[in-house]
Amino acid sequence: MSKKEKPWLADDGTVYHGKDPYFYDPKQFAWVEEIESHWETFRDELMNVAKNAHDNMDPYPDLEKTDKKDAWHTAGMMYWTMRSKKNIKLFPKTWAIMSKIPSISSCSFHELAPHSTIKPHIGDTNMMVRCHMGIQVPAPLPKCGIRVGNEKQCWENGKILMFNDAHEHTAWNNSDEYRYILSFDVIQPKFEGKRFWVASQILGKIYVEVLYQHKAWLRKFFSAKWQKAILFSVYKSLFRVAVFVKSFGKY
Repeated sequence: MSKKEKPWLADDGTVYHGKDPYFYDPKQFAWVEEIESHWETFRDELMNVAKNAHDNMDPYPDLEKTDKKDAWHTAGMMYWTMRSKKNIKLFPKTWAIMSKIPSISSCSFHELAPHSTIKPHIGDTNMMVRCHMGIQVPAPLPKCGIRVGNEKQCWENGKILMFNDAHEHTAWNNSDEYRYILSFDVIQPKFEGKRFWVASQILGKIYVEVLYQHKAWLRKFFSAKWQKAILFSVYKSLFRVAVFVKSFGKY
């Protein structure tokens, strides 16, 4: 893997200075129009499952990402190539459609509570295009929106917006209603051959970071940088095996 072709990873310890734009033009992707034509199917299936606030949706595991506790809930069908049997069964129509997108690596419904913000942060890699489809968007800018770099956009029901989350980004919902989107990632063609390697690196990193947030004993007894580095290495190796095995199964 040449230096030029190697994907940027946040845990490299470097700031992303790539030339990827903040937002992409959805017209570049041939499948967008077909996916947008099914937005009512996605909406109806989500509202049927999540009709009682947080039913069947889990709090986003990174507790530091939002300005309010439990403001962000998700239901993931795929996360970095790892499929969820439970959520695929909850959203069978959605998954049947979304799974046909070339090079899809993640797919989930997201709920953002009224008057809450996802804090500015950077993503884990530049290797994919992050896509958001508005499912139930309660208000336009400036009440609801997303900023990537210095550019702002708002979701629209049934429309896909695309961005590179290696850049700093933040999202907010300052309306009185919940905001729902369908979020999914598509691997950029130039990185397609590296999807499983990158997926295992990121899954291992995220798992350890979430453990440190939720387990006080871990922060106490594994506080040194070298100890955390060992945990990262162990879990990245474990996820490399898991990603490889699961890539050959239905779920």
